[in-house]
This record gives sequence, C-alpha cells and structure tokens, in this order.
Amino acid sequence: MPDLFKSLGLAVSASVFTLSAWAANVSPAQQADVWFTQAVASPTVPGINVAVADTGGVVWAKGYGYADLENQVPMSPKTKMRIGSVAKLITAAGLMRLYDEGKIDLDKPVSEYVPYWPKDKPVMTLRQLTSHTAGIRHYKEGADEFLYNRPFADVKAGVELFADDPLLYLPGEGHSYSTFAWTLISAVMEGADGFYVGNGRDFHQIIQQEVFTPLQMQDSAFDDQYQIISNRQRPYSVKEGKLINSPQTDHSYKWAGGGFLATPSDISRFAVAHTQGEYLKPDTVKQMFTKAKLNNGQEVNFGIGWMVGFDDIKDGKKYRDDHEAQTMMANMPHAVMHSGGSMGGITMTILCLDHQRAVTVVKNVDGDNSANVFRLALQTLSAYHNAS
Repeated sequence: MPDLFKSLGLAVSASVFTLSAWAANVSPAQQADVWFTQAVASPTVPGINVAVADTGGVVWAKGYGYADLENQVPMSPKTKMRIGSVAKLITAAGLMRLYDEGKIDLDKPVSEYVPYWPKDKPVMTLRQLTSHTAGIRHYKEGADEFLYNRPFADVKAGVELFADDPLLYLPGEGHSYSTFAWTLISAVMEGADGFYVGNGRDFHQIIQQEVFTPLQMQDSAFDDQYQIISNRQRPYSVKEGKLINSPQTDHSYKWAGGGFLATPSDISRFAVAHTQGEYLKPDTVKQMFTKAKLNNGQEVNFGIGWMVGFDDIKDGKKYRDDHEAQTMMANMPHAVMHSGGSMGGITMTILCLDHQRAVTVVKNVDGDNSANVFRLALQTLSAYHNAS
C-alpha cells in the first residue's frame, strides 16, 4: 500500500462533513462547495482544486484559495497541478495502448524490451512491474531521492539510479510499492515502440500521442521545471507547522511514476474514458482493474497501475471505526483509484465503475494534515451518487 494512504492527513470535522438532512435540499456542487471552502480556510492550505466528470464530461470543477500565494493568483479549474503518483495511471494508459496495438506482451521478460537492463537480474515481467510485485525498490531511505533537483538526460539515466541495486524479493514473491518500477516501465515502452533501434518514439512522444492527444488532455504536461508552462501551480510545504515555499525539485528521473502536471478536469475525464470501450478495449481495461496475484495465488490490491477497491483503506487504523467513511466506501463496491504525493502537491483520484463517474482532488501543498484529499474526494463522489 502506498505510504500516502497512511498520511493523507486528519479528517475535517464531522459536523462539517456529515451528509445530513440539509443535503437533500441542495445540489451536490453546493454541498461540496461547503466542504472545500472549509478545507481551504486552513492556514496551511494555500489552494485546492477539484473536478467531477461522468460520461457526459466534466460536470463540476472549481478552484479554491490560491495557486500562487505571493502573487495572489487564485486557484482555478485551469490551474495545472502536481499530481504525483497519479502519473502512474497516465503511464499505464499509454502502456495499454501499446498493448492494444500488439507491441507489448505483459508477460514477457522486461529484458526483451530494454537492452541495457542488467542480464543478471531475475526474470521479471511488465505485469509484475505494474502491480508492484517485481521487487524493484522505492525511494532509498536517507538518500533524499524524493528531493532530486538535477536533470536526467533520458529514461535510461533514470533507470541507472536503481538498476544495479538488489531486488527486495524475487519477482512475484512479494508486494512493495515502487515509483522506480514505473521508470523501468517507461523504458519498456520505448523499447517496445522501437526507440532503441532508431525507428520508434521516446516516452514523451508516446504519452503525447497515445494519451494526451486522443483524450484531448490539453491541460496536462510533463512537469519540466525549465519550460514555461501556463497556469502552473506554485508548490508549498508545511514544515514544523508553518507554510513555506517547497524546495525546487526536478522530476526527470521519474516522469512515468510522478512527473506530470494536469488539471483535475483532465484527470477525471481521463479516468471516465476507461469505461467507454473506445479509448482502450474493454478486455484491456478489465485486466487493468483486476487484482494481480503473487506466485502463490495471493491477491494484491493493485491491478495494472490502478489500486483496486478500498480494502487497504477500510482495514486501516484511520478509517476502521469511521462509520460514515465505511458506509460511503461500501456504496462504491467497484471503485478504482490512485493517490499522489509530490513536493508541493497531494492528489486523490477515484473512479466509480458502477456510476461511470470520477473525482480528482489536488491541493498544492505537502505536509499539511488539515485537509484530507481522500475524504474530500470520497464525500464529493458520494454526494453526486446520492443525487443520481
């Protein structure tokens, strides 16, 4: 389970968030407006952004607070946010487009696609990488890898960060969340497309042509710190209870796993597109939303990129005795999701497959415990479901 779910922050007062009788007399957007206004009133939440989408497109999107405090730039639905590990969903979509095109076999050894992957590594597959069961490590403790602020020339340079490190376990024998697994996935995508033999696309081109363009995600981009990107949020952090500007970071070593900017509207529309049977084949999406299994047959709560169901959250200490949250999760038995943590951003995306509706919530601050993006996303989606 991603560490982020253990640290999404304290729940906002139940008196504000309870779906009580008054909800029957106001629209879902009006209900949510109260919750988000309360959330951004915290002195450690500069801004927060939300969007809900269904099969008809974006049904509600709004920004609260500030995208840039120092220059008093209001948060807007057009503000491009740091979405952290929700980037993995974008990469998974690009990967599965290549799968639908017959370019990738999810069960072939990674080494068949990536010529520079060490030959002495145990055999691992794409299916294992996408479900965090390949044994690739996450950020190394004490190395400040999360805070890197130097450019990496290409995907290969990112892979070299961990390629020679020992696996945490033999592929398929365990489950451990890993952002670096997705850097290797991006290398596989380049190899499968022919990039390493001179007649294919690099990872940037694949994502642009297989994800952003066909889904008209015009407000999504690689979080390149050197590019001028319109409507880019400013990142903030909370340190010792005080709001500060986040340290500058460079995400070129982990584009695939945590290096995108996007509006919540783009991400919510993107999520719903998985349910329509046009962007990806239905059987392909079914594979993405099916829990992976270890070698011994034990299920893990990830499919291909997506976290499947609320099991990890429902059973966790934070929500175990929260009747309201348990009820809302129980009312979405077929939900898939992903969280995202970045320097200056915390994200939650939930897609309810039964209602074909998605919500994305992003705040432009890390380290804040006053606004819980998971709870905000869950309650917003529940309000729209209850109004249906």
